[in-house]
Amino acid sequence: MSADLSIGNEIKDAFKETHKWVQNNLKWLKDIEQFYTERAKLEREYSERLSRLSAEYFNKKSSTSVPISVGDTPTTTPGSVEAAGVVAWNEILSQTDMISKDHNQLSSDFENHVANQLSGLFTKLDMTLSKITGFNNDMASKKDNIYHELEKAKKDYDEACSTMEIARNRCTKASNDRNKKKLNEKEVEMNKCKNEYLIRINQANRTKDKYYFQDVPEVLDLLQDVNEAKTLFLNDLWLKAASVENDLGSRVSKRLESANSVVKQNKPSLNTAIFIKHNLKNWKEPQDFTYKPSPVWHDDEKFAVPSSAEVDDLRIKLAKAENDYNSLQDKAQNELSRLSALNKIKHEMKTNEDKVNATKFYDTLKDYLTVISPFTSHETLKLQAEVQIESIQNNVPEEYDLSTDNIDLSKSKKKSGIFSKLKLNILNVESRPSSGGSTSSGNGGPLHITSLFNTSRRTRLGVATNNNGEDGDNASVHTSGTGDTTKTAQTYNDDGGNKVLYAYVKQDNDEISISPGDKISLVARDTGSGWTKINNDDTGEMGLVPTTYIRISSTAVAAVNGRGPAPEVPPPRRSTLPVRTMEAVYAYEAQGDDEISIDVGDVITVVRGDDGSGWTYGECDGQKGLFPTSYCK
Repeated sequence: MSADLSIGNEIKDAFKETHKWVQNNLKWLKDIEQFYTERAKLEREYSERLSRLSAEYFNKKSSTSVPISVGDTPTTTPGSVEAAGVVAWNEILSQTDMISKDHNQLSSDFENHVANQLSGLFTKLDMTLSKITGFNNDMASKKDNIYHELEKAKKDYDEACSTMEIARNRCTKASNDRNKKKLNEKEVEMNKCKNEYLIRINQANRTKDKYYFQDVPEVLDLLQDVNEAKTLFLNDLWLKAASVENDLGSRVSKRLESANSVVKQNKPSLNTAIFIKHNLKNWKEPQDFTYKPSPVWHDDEKFAVPSSAEVDDLRIKLAKAENDYNSLQDKAQNELSRLSALNKIKHEMKTNEDKVNATKFYDTLKDYLTVISPFTSHETLKLQAEVQIESIQNNVPEEYDLSTDNIDLSKSKKKSGIFSKLKLNILNVESRPSSGGSTSSGNGGPLHITSLFNTSRRTRLGVATNNNGEDGDNASVHTSGTGDTTKTAQTYNDDGGNKVLYAYVKQDNDEISISPGDKISLVARDTGSGWTKINNDDTGEMGLVPTTYIRISSTAVAAVNGRGPAPEVPPPRRSTLPVRTMEAVYAYEAQGDDEISIDVGDVITVVRGDDGSGWTYGECDGQKGLFPTSYCK
């Protein structure tokens, strides 16, 4: 048993294989139980035959005691006195009879303390395995339901588009007030369906990531714990069987000592290690869900918010999501604290596997299983609410009010919306400018369609996306700063050429660094990803930079568009979560390649928070790795 071995971390999406492996191990307990049942039967038969043999020779001894002791015709009757040889023989027969009773006791011990215990152990662990299976099925069902809701949203959207197209054709043929009103109603309904579809895409993608990178590994580790608990209990029973048999004599004891040495070497971690070694496989993550345009209407992946009607619908969705998130956050946090404590106990026991108590380990496993099921369910629901909040807050133009204070959610008690200002500061990138520019469309009017906020873990969150695919006079930086936006916008308009607005240090190989004053030229315009491909004429480098950090003249954009298709834009950027730091309270020395050493007072940037294992993944002094969460504050 090793705290460093985790099937969930090593083998991806392997519930079927791991479950079958654990199931085989539990069924094996029935074979071992049958062995000790048959062994107990043999010992009982041997005891009975040995007892009969002793009684038979006791009778013979009684009839031959006198002749052997004193002869056939003694002059004096010896009475109860027997010859020394007969006394010795009597002792041998007496001890043999006791040995027969010892074998009978061994038979009872094998039956009561080993075979029956194995039967109960199988029943107990099999029930636990069934609970884990139910937990896995429940998670898979929730994931499938979310996928189903995505398919339903797509179907509704396509139907709304078809209806809209029919209404548009009627209005074209007969442009009267009635048809115009009907057309407007159908367009609003179509836009609502589209927004719902986009939200479902984000929810499905985030749920998929959580399922394959959090939920499934959790189930696999639970299966691992069940199998390791089986080994601990089995070792105890084997040692018990050896102990009762060891009392029979030194010869049996020597043979059992050899067996005990092998049993003691049967560490739970060895079973896990060999399983991992023979079950490694090439695995490819399922592709993210992508927006599929309707064949008769919208052909882009942007939110449709041309009027307040669509915004009102999104505000209701936002209010519901905020309400759900708030209620689930407290539940999930309390459950996470309990899981962290249980994980710490499990880790300590696995670290000292030679001294681990099987019952305590199994009880900890049961407690963990009791908490993990509701925690995972609440986390999934919270994730859906969070994605819905992010999708709406980051894709509705700033001129629309997304306040949810006046939303009545079916007479339910409204909680204060903690996300009412997320549009300005959610997932704010540290390197971003502290003041932002105004947002406007090409003609000075409001932007009616904004770029889809990609919530995939591979998208660089927090970087404002240019809504029109180019910067020009439409440069927009959404931050929580209070700078003079009017002045900033005026500055943009004064310069008609390409310009670097803010310094940026590259973070990937396909990016380049830029500084204010650098001369730049456009290579490929922003297609809605939030990134523009340019050439830094001062350094000679070519690559991607955030669209909001530069200004590209409309002349340059037109020139690129006139040269034919723009070069292929790199894949979406990786995720950048809100910057969070922790301070080391205790020093810790790394114990493996995946860990980092920390000293008291070190400030560590959190890359991935504690998932309940008691470990946090962070970066300190340029090194990334795991460190104990409890060592920091």
